[in-house]
Amino acid sequence: MAAGFRLTMMQGPTPGKVFELTKDILTVGRDVSNDIVINDAEVSRHHARLTRQAGGYMIEDLSSTNGTFINNQRLIGPRPMARGDSLGLGETIALNYEVAAGTDAQATLVGAGAQGYQQPGAAPPGYVPPPAMPPAYAPPPQQQAMPQPPPPAPRSKPQSRTGLYIGIGCGCLILLLVVCGGVGWYLDANYPDILYAPLKFFGF
Repeated sequence: MAAGFRLTMMQGPTPGKVFELTKDILTVGRDVSNDIVINDAEVSRHHARLTRQAGGYMIEDLSSTNGTFINNQRLIGPRPMARGDSLGLGETIALNYEVAAGTDAQATLVGAGAQGYQQPGAAPPGYVPPPAMPPAYAPPPQQQAMPQPPPPAPRSKPQSRTGLYIGIGCGCLILLLVVCGGVGWYLDANYPDILYAPLKFFGF
């Protein structure tokens, strides 16, 4: 069946009024000579024109004062209409463009062929699906071994103090020899009589 279309007034002087689109060319306006007459101050005398095309109608503004709108966009040229579009005339008139009741925009399948048609993948009548298989056994997850703490660092053995004592003793001995040598040099240079007196006592 060929698709039929209509306009339903959503906003305007007669909300809910339906205008069936049955002609190839229809005019919309305030003047009574139009196919669709809407008596409102926002509507021009000859406001817009509807022209039938394949699959629907095309809307065209006829240089109206307040403009023609599709989905709140003002027309600047002819535009095809789609199902569900909102047709606005000025700011106060809104009509919904839709398919007429009892028709469809696409051809309808009829006859035995349509009755026997099944969608691909559809199950035949009375088909009972088999029970779902239980999921395969999955082994429990293995516990990961806890990381072992690193071994404690070996303690360093205390150094023997014997070497320390030997070093201190050697240092003291060297210091004593230096002091004695200095004293002897000083006495030899300044007081030789005192330095060599013991030698003279023993006959040297």
